[in-house]
Amino acid sequence: MQAKHIVILGSTGSIGTQALDVVERLNRAGHAMTIVGLSAGRNIGLLTRQIERFAPLVVSVAREEDALALSERFADLIVLFGSDGLERLVCFPDVDLVVNALVGAIGLSPTLTTLSKGRTLALANKESIVIGGELVTKVLRENGGTILPIDSEHNAIFQSLLAGKHSEIERIIITASGGPFLNIPLEELAQVSAQDALHHPNWSMGSRVTIDSATMVNKAFEVIEAHYLFDVPYERIEPIVHPQSAIHSLVEYRDGSIIAELAASDMRIPIQYALVYPDRVATDLPRLSLEKISPLSFAPLEMARYPAFATVHAAGVRGGTAPAAVNAADEVLVKRFLGGEIGFTKIAQGLQRILDRWKARDVVEDGDLSLARILDVDRWARKQAATLNL
Repeated sequence: MQAKHIVILGSTGSIGTQALDVVERLNRAGHAMTIVGLSAGRNIGLLTRQIERFAPLVVSVAREEDALALSERFADLIVLFGSDGLERLVCFPDVDLVVNALVGAIGLSPTLTTLSKGRTLALANKESIVIGGELVTKVLRENGGTILPIDSEHNAIFQSLLAGKHSEIERIIITASGGPFLNIPLEELAQVSAQDALHHPNWSMGSRVTIDSATMVNKAFEVIEAHYLFDVPYERIEPIVHPQSAIHSLVEYRDGSIIAELAASDMRIPIQYALVYPDRVATDLPRLSLEKISPLSFAPLEMARYPAFATVHAAGVRGGTAPAAVNAADEVLVKRFLGGEIGFTKIAQGLQRILDRWKARDVVEDGDLSLARILDVDRWARKQAATLNL
């Protein structure tokens, strides 16, 4: 396997730090991985340690004052800042792979720029596809870039699709753990705490995606992603509750065969697959013990338990800027819940109200979807969600 030169956006977050861990494991195993660039928001302390450890050529940060401080500390380092810094970072010369581990709508623009250069993108920033799927599809078609999905579900689908032709797909089945409230009585959901919601039974993730897993917003986002990433109609993408999280997703073909991908519940496994694709290499990541996970169980997704799923899914089917509206609203509502301002069930109620307001605001879709329009709706929905009386 040839050496790879990598840029990681969001290197101080959950996926970013795990990606750097994988890079170190691969290097120890004799597979050369060079970190060319890193980006971070405001966690400059951790970024500084990463710079010292991985010696990138260039970094980008959110604030100019942090960029100036890093420039003074690391004389030979190219330091960028702001949204323009992210754009310049993904265009840096001689980069083989960009890992987009940013959180939120900020990840869309560097995704589009990376793909417009015909580069390979290892994508963990689900918002890029959720709010900008139509734009991403257009850029891919025009420039020939490549997306390697990092999300465990889409990474599993990507692998399972290698077993057959696209024309042979019957349906895509996306598994969901059910989150921490799978078995709690419905009448108790209004009283659950943020601490309860942050206790995911299987995965270690950032706070927003963990809450989104509890509401199943995350699963609706994944359905939208699958629609765009794999060019499969919404009616042929089905979620299913699988509490053990051993099967990460499945593809059913027209002959009745179902291909599944299983692995330990460790995000470093799909990250490693994306970093070394199309190869498979041995490192010391955890292995799945089939004996320990047996028996495996499956159940339909209960809409009464997860009303937010239905709202976000409906926004995805509607398309246009609707996904941008519910994504932005969800980010704000999750923060309000984590801050103790609203109850858990108010997240779903708030999402429905924002989607209803969006229908009144953007009822006419003119087909001229643009990044500027998406970001305008994103800003509008954030303001709306911040002031909702719930």
